[in-house]
Amino acid sequence: MTSDALTSPRTDDPRVERTRAAVIEAASDLLVADGPSAITHVNVAAAANVSRTTVYTHWPTQADLLRDTIESLGKVPMRLDELTGVLRDDLDLLCTHLVSDLTDEQRAPMIVNMMERSLHDPTVAEVRNEFFHAFADVFRHVIQTAISDGEIRADIDLDRAIASLFGSLLFGRFMSPNHFDTEFADGVIDDFVRLNAPR
Repeated sequence: MTSDALTSPRTDDPRVERTRAAVIEAASDLLVADGPSAITHVNVAAAANVSRTTVYTHWPTQADLLRDTIESLGKVPMRLDELTGVLRDDLDLLCTHLVSDLTDEQRAPMIVNMMERSLHDPTVAEVRNEFFHAFADVFRHVIQTAISDGEIRADIDLDRAIASLFGSLLFGRFMSPNHFDTEFADGVIDDFVRLNAPR
């Protein structure tokens, strides 16, 4: 038996799975209510009514715990095989989680918390960067496919394109006096496609 087998928690035991689910559910509630700074082994163990050792066994680092908590809320970047190959549809798919959160009064503040906390907390920044890079890879694939299909101009700057699209959504939700809803978000995506079409 290897040392890994001795130290890794079993995943085929229903009791273990129930414990993991309870911990992640408690962590998700903390994340939505109090932001990423609340996702510590101590806080999550207390909220889930389990020992800190249990939490550390399954999530050795705070980054592991925060990553799985975010993923439990459905914040998993799209896979390339989920794309349709249609520019407007794929941009809509890419934006759907963010738009859903921005239109939710409980989850929208979580985004602000994540952005602010990542400026001061290396763990939050690490997890944010992982999700961003995974998302950016899919976004680049969508844009490069659209360039090949003649739907997007070939000289588009991919980093500025991400900032333009998602910055517009964040501006619309947090800085504009106008009401932010799915119709507003659809308009942002439509404008992005129109403004970046080949001339």
